[in-house]
Amino acid sequence: MVIPVLPSPASHGPASPEPEYRPVDLDAVADASVDVFEDPADVELGERRLHGLPFRFGTPERAVVRVDPRTTTRVPATGPATWLVFAHAVLEADLYRGGRVGDRVGSYTLEYADGTTHTHPLRQRFEIGPTPRRWDDRPLPLDWGQTPLLARNDAEHVLMDRSCGRYDQAGARLVGIDDPQSQVPYVLPYRFYLWALENPRPDADLTAVSVTADEATLLLGALTLSRLDEEPFTTTVAREVLLDIRDGDVDETVEVDVDRGSATYVYRTTPDVQDAAGLPAGWGAPRPSAWPTGYTKISASPSATVTVRRGGHPVGEFRWADLVAHDVLSFDWGTVRLPRPDQNWVRTRVRDAAGRPVPCRIRFQTLEGIPIAPYGHHAHINSDGGTWNLDIGGDVRLGSHTYAAIDGDCEGWLPAGEVQVEVVRGFEHEPVRRTVTIAPDQGHLDLVLERRFDARERGYLSGDTHVHFMSTHGAELEARAEDLHIANLLLAQWGEHFTGTEEFTGHAHVSHDHHTVVYAGQENRTNMLGHINLLGLKKPIMPWSTGGSEEDELGGGLATTLSHWADECHAQGGTVVLAHFPVPYGETAALLATGRLDAVETIAYDGYNVTEYYRYLNAGFRVPLVGGTDKMTSEVPVGLVRTYASTRTPGATTGPAAEVGHDAWCAGIRRGDTMVSSGPLLWLTVDDEPPGSVITGRSTVHLRVELETIFPVDRIEVVRNGEVLHTEHVEAGTSTHLLDVPVDVDGSDWLLARCFGSGDAGARHTDTWARPVVAHTSPVYVSSAPTWERVDREVIDTMLAMVEGARRHVTEEARTRWHGAVRHRHGEPDHLAHLTRPFDEATAALHARLGASGTS
Repeated sequence: MVIPVLPSPASHGPASPEPEYRPVDLDAVADASVDVFEDPADVELGERRLHGLPFRFGTPERAVVRVDPRTTTRVPATGPATWLVFAHAVLEADLYRGGRVGDRVGSYTLEYADGTTHTHPLRQRFEIGPTPRRWDDRPLPLDWGQTPLLARNDAEHVLMDRSCGRYDQAGARLVGIDDPQSQVPYVLPYRFYLWALENPRPDADLTAVSVTADEATLLLGALTLSRLDEEPFTTTVAREVLLDIRDGDVDETVEVDVDRGSATYVYRTTPDVQDAAGLPAGWGAPRPSAWPTGYTKISASPSATVTVRRGGHPVGEFRWADLVAHDVLSFDWGTVRLPRPDQNWVRTRVRDAAGRPVPCRIRFQTLEGIPIAPYGHHAHINSDGGTWNLDIGGDVRLGSHTYAAIDGDCEGWLPAGEVQVEVVRGFEHEPVRRTVTIAPDQGHLDLVLERRFDARERGYLSGDTHVHFMSTHGAELEARAEDLHIANLLLAQWGEHFTGTEEFTGHAHVSHDHHTVVYAGQENRTNMLGHINLLGLKKPIMPWSTGGSEEDELGGGLATTLSHWADECHAQGGTVVLAHFPVPYGETAALLATGRLDAVETIAYDGYNVTEYYRYLNAGFRVPLVGGTDKMTSEVPVGLVRTYASTRTPGATTGPAAEVGHDAWCAGIRRGDTMVSSGPLLWLTVDDEPPGSVITGRSTVHLRVELETIFPVDRIEVVRNGEVLHTEHVEAGTSTHLLDVPVDVDGSDWLLARCFGSGDAGARHTDTWARPVVAHTSPVYVSSAPTWERVDREVIDTMLAMVEGARRHVTEEARTRWHGAVRHRHGEPDHLAHLTRPFDEATAALHARLGASGTS
């Protein structure tokens, strides 16, 4: 194919003897000052370009042609014209005081050099309408939504800055354009209406236009004549345009301007959906550090000039008609292309093998890399910007790819021809990645998603211990799409910002299909002492944060401790989890020493955090491990790190999980029968006993590990007392693997299993924190003696130091002195004694542990 190389529009073709659009000089007939408007300071005059067309408005003293009722004014307008574009309005607001739509208010009469004329009526809300008012006495302007049906106002839709702006305009920026509906007071930003009249005799020269007013006052601000055989205002729908910029990167600084039309932001195309390192289909692709190809959507008149800019500086330009004629244009700065325009509105259904709807995540993209979102979803969440506490729910972005969470059905435009599609649902379904062909007359697309593994049949339910910034129903939709049974939506305080307050009900929200439970709990937080997840609460436990910033308000006092929060949670029958163990590392040792923790949470496998967990296990603390995402952005799927907890009746080692329920899942956590996963499923038993079990009086035990995975896994490791006892390498392409290992027992040991994604450094997800692909079980505790007992003096000494340091922080560093007489929520007269009591309890418990072991 030969790609034409065209000159810029400035030198395109022979020079025109006259401009394409010619403003008419109304100075001789303009007879009313700008004061005719109620807000003259807001009326723009002089040379203006509106929708890419040139207009010449008057001066403040002679701003408009005013035509009073039952009079006519003749406006000189000479020469040939294919179209006449009027900037006009009705002065009176009678339309909103009983006037009727369609009432004739006047007319324009075209006068030709040969003496003939042509008259066109002006009707309310057809060709013309009242100039907008401020309507200060009303909550909304009466003329909002009542502009003329056949005309356009003189204000264009302008894209807001893509990455900068005031905090209070963040929501408005998601609209894209600077939308006056987001502003208070709501003042319409225009004063004239632009109406294009097609000249019925384009080959005859005009001499004038007579403006006649009937029962209303007409205001004519400007008149422009067109010589082009095109409608002055395009009525074609925007279409995608691909940009390949040579020696450049398509980033947020690249913009496209269209003088006679509109263009969206410029977005990067997405890389081809080949395997991202170690990840199956549906789990995203890394963002390239630089990417020369992008796309925008343009609606334009044929004569429009399209300008490409970087950082506000022109890179190049082309004429829209040239691109439409050739489909591809090449310049020294790059190439622009038009993809095939044919498209269908397609209803997509995702079903299982039995024909039942399957909630899932789904994404489409063209072969050129243009993402296509199902209607109601985003192709680019927040314009590819950050999403912390912003625009969260229903969509997930993983690296370069954005997915829509659907309940099994979606619909929207898809291009005719080949389209790439990905469908994924959690860790137990076989993801789909394929290219489908949309036929010219196709309106439906059916896809099948099959379950590969079934943790529930093994007796386990999956849950995310840590989700923020979502609504209950948003969390439900995303959890169902991820095949997640339990989502803990945690209320929290962030300085003076409180999130999730309205979601708390004190009971579980169960989805209609009984697959998913959303339970609003709390993450209570202090900057120094730590964060704690309180699950299954019946009543709120306040305050949610304390001790000042970052979590509490600036300058706030320390009102309570994590230990007291834990006690209140347990009093309600709730479950206490130390968030993102072990940091913030303050009250951790005291909580473990006093048995106030039901589990510790990992949000990403990390050598330091895991080592700290193993140290406490070695010191004899039997504490389960759970997993959560700490989801605070759309760049993290709910359940990316999840907890599989057994809901079987204690003592039962086989059989499916009970009905999905939050209480049963939490009970499994408290028993320690858990496995944490960010992809693979890893099932551990020791002598047929699950994690959390204590097995005593045996010199040898039989350890069994079963792997099930849709993610490539490199190796399985068996860990005893913090050391790798056995490594089993997993063959590439393996989705299941069985490991049986006999283990000698001499004393009290703990045993667990873990596995890692493939790759030299281990596969990593493409979420915002690039978390590793891993699975990790809680331990099984085995002993050759009649009881299981471990003590590590070094760890206990470190814990004693941590408890002392945290206590001294409370008594010496924290703000604990309020002004005036204060009655605290706890009701005790000695606030400092209340705060320090858990630390004193922890010190006594640690000394007792040393004493019982004979090492004190």
